[in-house]
Order: sequence, then structure tokens, then C-alpha cells
Amino acid sequence: MKKKLNIQVISGVLLFAVFSCTSYKQIPYFQGKGDLGEFETVSYAEKSIVRIQPDDMLAITVNVVGEQKIASDYNLPIQPAATSFGGENEAVDQGIGRQTYLVSKNGDIDFPTLGLIKVSGYTQEELQDYIKKLLQERMKVNPVVTVRLMNFRILVLGEVGRPGQYTINKTRIDLFEAITLAGDMTVYGKRENVWIRRQLPEGTFKYVKLDLSKADVTTSPYFYLRQNDMIYVQPNKAKALQSDISLLTTVVSLASFLMSVITFVAVYKR
Repeated sequence: MKKKLNIQVISGVLLFAVFSCTSYKQIPYFQGKGDLGEFETVSYAEKSIVRIQPDDMLAITVNVVGEQKIASDYNLPIQPAATSFGGENEAVDQGIGRQTYLVSKNGDIDFPTLGLIKVSGYTQEELQDYIKKLLQERMKVNPVVTVRLMNFRILVLGEVGRPGQYTINKTRIDLFEAITLAGDMTVYGKRENVWIRRQLPEGTFKYVKLDLSKADVTTSPYFYLRQNDMIYVQPNKAKALQSDISLLTTVVSLASFLMSVITFVAVYKR
């Protein structure tokens, strides 16, 4: 009984030490501007536009009001419902069930009737206008072209509420929106140590560390995310110490159990 009490006391003291290591200053966002009630920063929103790159998946649909027979020559066939990606409902949302185009390593797609066209480097809106212009040279009517990036996904790992991969259904998302999708940071996440891994068009990766405790994080060109970005929130020392304490508690409990077994066996033999 006395041994168990001692173990509980030691565990309690260690746990108190762990939680006391996480100070309030490590928790809030938007620090670094003193006691000002408001302030402004320069935004990179207009410069951080998602552009199409090799290995992207595109859903492109061409429509002509009242002339669908003409438009059918410029559309890929519709996927059967049984083989549509992610189920029937998701197929309807993603390109109305049409097959997608895989952007080649050279940045091209093979478009019906038009043949190979360069798409890398364009935004979705720019590519819509470009394809529309190419089609107007062949048609006597004004087509409606819709382009959707199908692989705009981000990965959020580390000290967040819900780590995982998230599909983005809009043209732009910033770092705070992404962390909100993942359930916000836990108290064990290092606000000053958030890493972004970004895949570059040539296939290499770039790693950048951002400090979310500073308000000027919004001025970083990596604040707005792109397709296939990975966010990793590093754990703080309190999390590491908590893991060590959990291991120590397990070892002490196991040792106590073994001692009890040995004592029981010794008494039984007597």
C-alpha cells in the first residue's frame, strides 16, 4: 500500500512539472505587436495563386447552350456510376462524373479534337479562358468552359486535433484555415515551429518553418497553401516529457507487479 502511494505521489509531481512547463506565452496566436489593439500586415494573397503543374488531375467540361451535340466532341466520356471516384455523389461534385485529365510531366493534356495543349502554369480561370479561345476558333457559338483542379489536397500532421488529408473545394486556403479543418493545434503544439513541405513543379520538395505566434506570418509566401502541401506541427517539450512519464509509469507499475509476484512466491514457498 505504501509503495503504491509513493508511486502515485511521484507520478503526480512529475505530471505537475510537465504541465507547468507549458506557459501561457506558448499558446496564443498573433503575438509580437505589443499591446496594440489593431494592426495591418501585407498579404501575399494575390501572389499565392494556385497554378496547374505536372501530375495534377483536371476535370474540364465544355457546354454550349442548346447545342450539346457540338459540345460532346470536346468532352471526355462520362464515367459509369459504378466506377466513379469516391462514390456517385462525389463524382457529381467533381466534374459532373466526367473523366479527368492527367497533366503530363511536360505540362500537357491531350484534349479531344484540339490535341495536345499546354496547361501547366495556368490558374483554373486562365485555363478556362484559354480553352474557350481555342474553341471559339472552331465553333460559331460561344462555349462555356469549366476547369476544376481535382487534387487540391493538403496533409496536416503532428499536434492537431484531427490529423489527416483534406480535400479543398475552393481556389485558395490559408494556413489558419487548414489548421482549423484539422481541429486546431493542441496545447502541445509548438506555434513557433510549424513546417510546410511544398512540392515544386520539377518534383523536388522545399521545407519552410513558420512561426504562427507572430502576426506577420501572414506576410509569408507560404501562408497560402497549394496542392499537395504538407503541414507538420512539432510537439513541445511538455509533450515529450509526458511521453517519458507515461513510459516511466508503465515501467514502475510493471516492476511493482513483478515484485508483488516474487513476494507472493517467496511467502508461498515458506
